Amino acid sequence: MSGAARPGLVPGPPAVWQRTSRVHLGPGAIGEVLAAERPGRALLVVDAHQPGLADVIGRVPRAARTDLIRLDPEGCDLEASVSLAERLRDFDCVVSVGGGSIMDAVALARLFTAAHETQDRIRLGGGRPGLVRGPAMSALGRHPRLVAVPTTVGTAAEVSAAATVLVGGHRKLVMHPLLAADVVALDPVATHSLPRPLVREGALEAILRLCNGYVPRPPGHRFPPTADAEALDLLRDLVHAVVADRPSLDVAVLSARTILGFASVGRDAFAGKVWYLANELASMADVRKMQATVAVVPVVWARVLDGDVRFGEADRLRAAWSAIRSGCPDLPDDPVQGIAVLSRSWGVAGPLPHCDPEAVADRTLRAWGGGLPMLNGFTRRELTRLYAEAFQGVPQ
Repeated sequence: MSGAARPGLVPGPPAVWQRTSRVHLGPGAIGEVLAAERPGRALLVVDAHQPGLADVIGRVPRAARTDLIRLDPEGCDLEASVSLAERLRDFDCVVSVGGGSIMDAVALARLFTAAHETQDRIRLGGGRPGLVRGPAMSALGRHPRLVAVPTTVGTAAEVSAAATVLVGGHRKLVMHPLLAADVVALDPVATHSLPRPLVREGALEAILRLCNGYVPRPPGHRFPPTADAEALDLLRDLVHAVVADRPSLDVAVLSARTILGFASVGRDAFAGKVWYLANELASMADVRKMQATVAVVPVVWARVLDGDVRFGEADRLRAAWSAIRSGCPDLPDDPVQGIAVLSRSWGVAGPLPHCDPEAVADRTLRAWGGGLPMLNGFTRRELTRLYAEAFQGVPQ
């Protein structure tokens, strides 16, 4: 079979799968990770709203010098990362301890130390475009190692090569391999006190991240069904972990696997539309990202089932929903009604403040439309109607 594709594989460019984060998990993971770090100067960045976190981490072993910064997650905008980058230039290692906002801010600061010009790329154009890619790895300058200790679940920011940043009232998406931590500690001591409503919300975030990649179309060329099989397994396991009231560490591990495992390999990074639509809605309505997401998902899924393949394939949505229901059989058969029931029962859904759907559509098209691959081809009228339906909500 030399020179021929194996049966069941589609000819074409191969998919690429590469992840650089090393993950330590379980009790004692934090101490194990920090003890293994090389000697040098270490900066510890923790969530200012959780004063006990610094005590959990303690002094970084073997570090010749350890400084502490308490970062307010509500102030994690572009300028906060720029300021933090100036501090990072004097350190060999930075330990990031907190939720997704802290993780993203510290990861971006590290990227800025290696490529200062990335700051200008992010500022350029205001809210247009919404996506910013960093420079080639070969062009990077010196930067500290990044150790991540997440205290929340669901975002997978600790292992993700993407981060969101607030600049001029707009949330932009930055993509670069350096944003993923070099080493991650998933330790129950960091998440055991997380309230169950936040565990459920984190699990739902991971579930919808999987669906956003799975529903649009099969994985890329020359890749077997492994990615789809793992995605469906993770959907089932995430739902079951919440229903069975499993420890938060279980959800944290499953969430990280949505990025680290084969579930994401070969996917079109821009095929799933939910994130881009929800991102602008969250900004305009001034609500949490997940509250905006669960408002948009039923509307998008209804269009998928009606045959609008720009949003996804109906058969793949039904397969994903079947996997979700296998973890919670009491959910409705219909994916649109079902996801609305799930988000309400898990305490994630909530009424949205009134916004002008047309204004949200305009903002969305400016950030992600007009020839960009995320929402290319969508009209202002289509998105206005979509947002209007999201504000109305799914009938009870």
